[in-house]
Amino acid sequence: MSFDLTKLLKEEVDSHPVLNNKWLVNKIDNLTLKDLKLWLSQEYFVSIDFVTWFLKASSITNDFTIRVVLVENVWEELGEGRFENSHVEILKNFMKDINFNFEDLFCLPKTLEYLKLMEKIVEKNIYMALGALGPANEYLLKKEYGKMYQSYQALKIKENLPYGKFFEVNLNADEGHSKKIFELIEKVCNTEEKIKWAIEGNRQALSARNIFYEGLQWVE
Repeated sequence: MSFDLTKLLKEEVDSHPVLNNKWLVNKIDNLTLKDLKLWLSQEYFVSIDFVTWFLKASSITNDFTIRVVLVENVWEELGEGRFENSHVEILKNFMKDINFNFEDLFCLPKTLEYLKLMEKIVEKNIYMALGALGPANEYLLKKEYGKMYQSYQALKIKENLPYGKFFEVNLNADEGHSKKIFELIEKVCNTEEKIKWAIEGNRQALSARNIFYEGLQWVE
């Protein structure tokens, strides 16, 4: 192809307002335990649906190469068959470690809206799904989690909290997963139409993620 698709997709993520949304920016230097619990409680619902998005995407294509990458991602998200190593369980245990009351667990309307939008995007066509799941999820989450992990370091000392295995697992996974999906996109998006679909999937998923943070801001 005549241009660097991976570079374009990354640039669109890096420059998107979602990374500079009011809630996230305000928490960089002012994260409280209440903020952390709120964010994690909504990420819990995202983490559950996250695996489903990859499974739905793999179900709408017969392309062997695409399916392998997507299913490998699911396998790793599910702890490679070990329940205690699944990303949702690691998140749940982290929430327990910071004394989150699961009786308070509630999916905000904006979080639900985000989840429904993502489901529609990944089901539309496989190339939109790749744009949504790779750049606008794995790569984006690496950026988001990096910001939150940085904020957590100060909060951890202040509140005497655990070291944060949850962040480390996700940051390491997002790095590897995003790399694989970018490589996959470069390989399979070999026509102008497929490239456009991948870009559109990325853009729509980024806009959807912004809605997630609107919900957190609304709570405040």
